[in-house]
Amino acid sequence: MMDGNLNIKIGGCKQIFHQQFIQICQNTIQLKIPILMYDLEFEDWEYQLDFPFTYEAQVHQLVFEGLDTHADVYLNDKLILQANNMHRTWRVTLLDLKEQNNLRVYFHSAAEHDIQKQMNDSPLQLPYNYSYSRKSAYQYGWDWGPRLVTAGIWKDVYIQSFDYGRLDSFYVRTLNINGELEINVDVYLLEADYYNITIFIDDQFINEKIFNKYQNNLDTFKLNIKLDQPRLWWPQGQGEQNLYQVICQLIYKDKVIEQKQIKTGIKVAKWILQDDQKGQTFMLNLNNRDVYIKGANYIPPDMFMPRALKNPQVYVDVFLNSLAAGYNGLRIWGGGQFEYDIFYELADQYGILLWHDFLFACAMYPGTNDFFENIRQEIKDNVQRLRIHPSIIMWNGNNEVGIGWREWGWASNRTVQQNQTIQFWYDKIFKDVIPKVLDEINPDVFYWETSPSSSFNHFSELNKGDVHFWGVWASQFPIESLSHYIGRFNSEYGMQALIDVNNVRKYLTKSNDMHLNSYAFQIHERHVVGIPTIQHYLDEYTLETKDFTRITYFSQLVQFIALETAIGNLRSQKPYNMGTFYWQINDVWPVVSWATVDFYNCWKGGHYAAKKSHKDPAMFANLTDNSSINVYVVNDRQQTYKGNVTVQWITTAGRVKKSWIFRNFEIGNEAKRIVYEKLVDFESFRNQSYIFMKFDCIYENCDFYGTYIFTRPKHLKLADPQIRFTRVDNTLTFTSQALAKFVYLSGTSECLNLDNNFFDIVPGHPIQIKLLKKINFRYMSLYQ
Repeated sequence: MMDGNLNIKIGGCKQIFHQQFIQICQNTIQLKIPILMYDLEFEDWEYQLDFPFTYEAQVHQLVFEGLDTHADVYLNDKLILQANNMHRTWRVTLLDLKEQNNLRVYFHSAAEHDIQKQMNDSPLQLPYNYSYSRKSAYQYGWDWGPRLVTAGIWKDVYIQSFDYGRLDSFYVRTLNINGELEINVDVYLLEADYYNITIFIDDQFINEKIFNKYQNNLDTFKLNIKLDQPRLWWPQGQGEQNLYQVICQLIYKDKVIEQKQIKTGIKVAKWILQDDQKGQTFMLNLNNRDVYIKGANYIPPDMFMPRALKNPQVYVDVFLNSLAAGYNGLRIWGGGQFEYDIFYELADQYGILLWHDFLFACAMYPGTNDFFENIRQEIKDNVQRLRIHPSIIMWNGNNEVGIGWREWGWASNRTVQQNQTIQFWYDKIFKDVIPKVLDEINPDVFYWETSPSSSFNHFSELNKGDVHFWGVWASQFPIESLSHYIGRFNSEYGMQALIDVNNVRKYLTKSNDMHLNSYAFQIHERHVVGIPTIQHYLDEYTLETKDFTRITYFSQLVQFIALETAIGNLRSQKPYNMGTFYWQINDVWPVVSWATVDFYNCWKGGHYAAKKSHKDPAMFANLTDNSSINVYVVNDRQQTYKGNVTVQWITTAGRVKKSWIFRNFEIGNEAKRIVYEKLVDFESFRNQSYIFMKFDCIYENCDFYGTYIFTRPKHLKLADPQIRFTRVDNTLTFTSQALAKFVYLSGTSECLNLDNNFFDIVPGHPIQIKLLKKINFRYMSLYQ
């Protein structure tokens, strides 16, 4: 790493960044004025570094792992690089190093660049001009984040010096699950001569002599090895996350000139797209086993990515929250960035499957040859870095670009020739450039052109591919419709909710701002009709209130209902449906959004719904149009669970109207309907009864307990539950005299993350809750 002072100049003010921030000018930049924040995106910025260099080697290369975005790089006042892609690694061979050197990086405004490019393309006018810069789209503002169009050095910068050659990258390709492996080694060799490559894996190694025909040659060599009794890598719920440490050495004249090591896993993943009686399957087969994928969409964890890297707990929390809520997968959304290595290492370690979008989202993209080449290099740089990770099981071309072009009016008011041109650019990027790179360097990971492939506006399309179902929320469909829009893989759907009141107070410091109509509150709701939509669902599903704490509770209750309805109905239709990713797990800042874990790492109602609904085994109920009740037991693990199952139809006054008992019940890796029966005199009890479901498992940690109500919460006629609790150390035991619905515990001064919340208490069935520490708390239920 370079050592020295890094100088930044803007508007005549010189700032030095070293171990501490020191401002040495009198014109302090005030960043609190919103208009100035937006003005800043049109400024150019310059970094400078003075550094000594006396190291001797055949080759010195300056490496920028991340320049954001349009940058001219000067060494000793000589232009050596013009970068134009935030997502690429830039490598420049240095020929004029001196004992004392000056390095300057001049960043041009991306916002200005985009406007100029869009004007040059006029009258074509691509929708959303951020597509002209290869830069994270979310920085231009999204419906869950502010607009902060950044510029600067966002990843490491260093000089790599070497003699004879270097290892560029290597990865282990699993040919089959019997342990036959192919190691692909990319090398840059300076001499036309013999070299050796040695691979160590487990307790085995191979050494192979190679001949390099040309000087200064970048080449790829393939070595084969067979492991005895290979330990396979599995996702959560399917087996162990076995990882191998693999060492690769490049040797010249019996001297190791470079060594790299990786951790990787042995697995074979295929996506099964096979015609069946209902359409076409869309499911993951991993190590010869069909795997149901359940989890959420993931967005960047911060508006300023280097800040996230400096606090790696941010990444650890994402995966701990995923595990706690029963995930085995995440979808990395295409408007963010290729993550730091720590993210993928944690995914491998914890067994979280990654559906990985390439970084194209919600816009059409230009089609010049230099743009295509820029994309090609971007894909190559990042796939070469990330292909070592067994957790990655899909490369997806883009997020909502295909459907946007087909259905969102982007093709309207254009000439036929203009539309043909834009379509050609789309096809070139997503059907030619990207898949060709993948075929060359990562052929075993499935490529999917665009997500979603199917439209919820065309119900007949739900029988194939993946779907983003935004009828609920965006089109204000009733939450109950989530039980009908069942695709083969529902890769987006969700419901917004406010965050914990204690966390709202961290950014709304004035008590008179604690209401939906305050300007300060609305700044932290980025959806253009977010608050009216929240109010719509509150009006439709909950009781009227003006109390901000209760509004927060009700909004999270609505989110809980939406995710429980969606996940339960999706899993119940396995194997027709083989995947669910709700939108979204995390936030980039304190905001009202669809996230189930807020920016402060506090769980919202939806995360508790996900945890409950992702359980194995789990039980779900739904009501048919003819007043018949369906009850399902679902299990996605290989283990067969055994126990006694109880299903009861109970009035809110406590009378059991019907019972179904299943003794010595077994559930394997399947969804099994155990009850299908018309309820007699149902309408008389629609608003004053519920279904109680319980699986008493004979093994540990596999019991399930839940209820299903037939009506919306605001219509439910509840008796006073008379909730009581006892406390032994940090364990709370709750009981009630009548059904207590959506019992919510919250801290009086800070957020509480619990093992259960928004839970129901059925008389005679106590609920235990464990506190992580001694803390003052309060609770409320729907009745209160």
